[in-house]
Amino acid sequence: MIEELAVGAQFNLPYIHVVVNNSYLGLIRQSQRGFNMEQNVSLAFENINSTGLSATASGYGVDHVKVAEGLGCKAIRVEDPNDLASAFGKAKAIMGEFQVPVVVEVILEKVTNISMGVEINAVNEFEALAETREDAPTAILALQA
Repeated sequence: MIEELAVGAQFNLPYIHVVVNNSYLGLIRQSQRGFNMEQNVSLAFENINSTGLSATASGYGVDHVKVAEGLGCKAIRVEDPNDLASAFGKAKAIMGEFQVPVVVEVILEKVTNISMGVEINAVNEFEALAETREDAPTAILALQA
């Protein structure tokens, strides 16, 4: 729920909140796939009110950075996977300085399927999982700190 961000800001609860943005209501779209439905879930549109979106994020509709800031939080947008590690480092610093939630919005290619499942031990993966450092250098980086 988006309101948790406002509560986090209100009570000075510093944490990192990751938004994976594929310009769809992703889990709803994925749930509809089994019924041959894929309608009314696209969030893609040219947002004429958002000047902060780069060419990469253009057409993604919702400017999650502005939404987060409107709820009293801080936010960072990541468009290049190589920037993830530094974005999380920056988010930690911002979180420590301002004592509010920091949203890290990660721009994915449109219609990317997100891992999902009803139980933690029964999550459907749509792509191969990382098995080596080369597969996921940013995920493994946190374990080396």
